[in-house]
Amino acid sequence: MEQLQKVKYLVIHHSGNSDTLEKIRNLHVNINGWEDIGYHWLIDREGKVLKGRDEGFMGAHVLGYNKNSIGICMIGNFDIEKPSKNQINSLILVLKELMQKYDINAKGIIGHREFPDITKACPGKFISLNYIREELKTSSS
Repeated sequence: MEQLQKVKYLVIHHSGNSDTLEKIRNLHVNINGWEDIGYHWLIDREGKVLKGRDEGFMGAHVLGYNKNSIGICMIGNFDIEKPSKNQINSLILVLKELMQKYDINAKGIIGHREFPDITKACPGKFISLNYIREELKTSSS
């Protein structure tokens, strides 16, 4: 696997389904033929943070930006349901830790849909990226 370069972005995704880490890994590795799960971190409905791909290696989660981004996937389809409060709380905690680790400010927190040429709504219409960024700004000042 290729090494991750200087991290500029923390990218928020949703799985689009309610699968487990194991089912997502099976899809990515056995069906898509990738070397490992595409995301570095996943957060289940209960808010449990699950390790995906090792952070030292480039992910497979946003075409053209994998070399300098960490992928965080919330398990669920947030076009049709709202994330749990525990998921949002865990996401904010994970983002805070990664922001500090990689010296990234709230502008580096990107929803998958915000990259050029992305036609998906990922991480879903029920994820407020503005709310998440505001929470990160207020908690870090």
